[in-house]
Amino acid sequence: MEELMYFVWQQRLFLTIETTDRQPLDILHPGLRNYDAGPDFFNAKVRQDGIVWAGNVEMHVKASDWYRHHHQDDPAYDSVILHVVMEPDVEVRLRNGTVVKTVVMHIPDDLMVRYRQLCSGTSAPLLPGQVPSYSSISCSSRLSQVPRVVLHDWLTALCTQRMIEKLGRVRDLVEGQLKAWPEAFFVVLTRSLGTGVNSDQMERLARSLPYSCLLHHKDNLLQIQALLLGQAGLLQQEDAASKDADLQQEWRLMQREYAFLRQKFNLTPLNGSYWKTGRVRPPAQPEARLRALAKLIYAHQDLFDEILEARTIAQLETILGGKGLGRQTVRSLIINAVVPLLLAYAQWQGDDERCEKALNLLEELPPESNRYIHQWTEAGIEAKSAMDTQALLHLFKNYCQPHKCLRCRIGCWLLKQPDATPSDEGSPLQVSDELPY
Repeated sequence: MEELMYFVWQQRLFLTIETTDRQPLDILHPGLRNYDAGPDFFNAKVRQDGIVWAGNVEMHVKASDWYRHHHQDDPAYDSVILHVVMEPDVEVRLRNGTVVKTVVMHIPDDLMVRYRQLCSGTSAPLLPGQVPSYSSISCSSRLSQVPRVVLHDWLTALCTQRMIEKLGRVRDLVEGQLKAWPEAFFVVLTRSLGTGVNSDQMERLARSLPYSCLLHHKDNLLQIQALLLGQAGLLQQEDAASKDADLQQEWRLMQREYAFLRQKFNLTPLNGSYWKTGRVRPPAQPEARLRALAKLIYAHQDLFDEILEARTIAQLETILGGKGLGRQTVRSLIINAVVPLLLAYAQWQGDDERCEKALNLLEELPPESNRYIHQWTEAGIEAKSAMDTQALLHLFKNYCQPHKCLRCRIGCWLLKQPDATPSDEGSPLQVSDELPY
C-alpha cells in the first residue's frame, strides 16, 4: 500500500491532504523519490499558513509504523518535515523530541479500486489478506489500451537496463585488466550454456577452472573434455561401466587424464550431484553442453579474438555453430554472452562504433521463443527482434513477477487512465518524468 501512497503523492492524485487538525496544506514540490535507506522523498517543499517548509518526507500506512521501524532513533530522519499517513493513530517525534507534522492522505476510491484490479489481474478486488498471483502478467487484459509510443519507449528503456546489467557483470569479471577479458568471456559463455537451470553451476565451474589451463592443452580435445567434465564432478560421479560400450574406453581415459591434470593445476572439482538433469532435454544436459564447449575451444586458435573481429550474425553463427550446438542455442549465446561482452569491451575502449554494432546484432536476430515470451504474445504484444524479447524478459522478471506495477510505465499509465481506449501510434506519453524509469 505504501507504494501506492508514493505514486499518489508523486502524481498529486490524492483526493485531499490535510494535517491531523484538519488544516489545509499546499504541496509545492513532492520531492525526489529515494530508493535507498532513509526518508521516502528528499527535498520536498510544502506551504502552510504562508510559511514554506523544505525538507524530507516519510510515508506510512499507519503513523505508528514510525516507531515500529525505529525512525525515532535514526539520525537519517532528523530532517523529516512531514509524515504522510493514511491512519494517524499516534503522534510521532524526532530524536530530539520535536513533534513531526503529520498529514493524512485520502486516496480516491476509484483509484484504489483500479490499483487492486491492477494488482490482482482481475476485475474483482482483492479480498482482505489475499495475495496477488505473480505467475502471469496482471495487466494483460488492458495492454491493448496502452499507446504504442508508450510501449515502444518503455521497451527501449528496458532493453537498455538489461544490457547495462549484463555488461556490468562482464566488467566485474574483468576488473580493468586486459588479460582478464578472455577469462571473462569464458565465464560468461559457459554460464550461458547452462540454459537457466544449470547456469549458476556452469558459472561456478568456469570460475573454478582457469581458462589458461584449458588453453594450455587446447590442441588435445580429450584433455579439454577431461578438464571440463572432471572439474564439473561428472567423471567421478559416473562409472565407465554405466556408459555405452563405445564411450567406456574414452570415459576411462578422461578419468585418468583428469586425475593427472587435477594434481598438475591444483584443482578442486565441484560436487557432481548439484547438476540438474531432470526434465532437461538431451542436447542441454550438462555432459552434452560441456563436450560442446570443449569442441568449441579446440576448434579455434583464439576464440575471444575471433568473436571480437566478427561483424555479422552469419560470422558469429559460423564461429559458434556446430560442435553439438543447435542454431537456437548459438543465437542464445550471441544474445546472452557475445553481445554483453562486445558492449562491455566497447565501453572499456570508448569505442562507440563497436557498441552500436553490438546493439545492432540484437535488432538483427529474430525474437526468442520461451514461456515468458509466449505470455506476452498471448497478451497481444508481438516481439519483432531479440531486442524486443530481451526487453520483455526484463519487464516480466523485474516488474511483473515481483509485482512492481507502480515502477512500470505501463502500470502507471493504466492506473492514471481508467477509461483508456486503444490509441494511435502518435498518442502522447502521459507518464510523469519524475517516475522511476
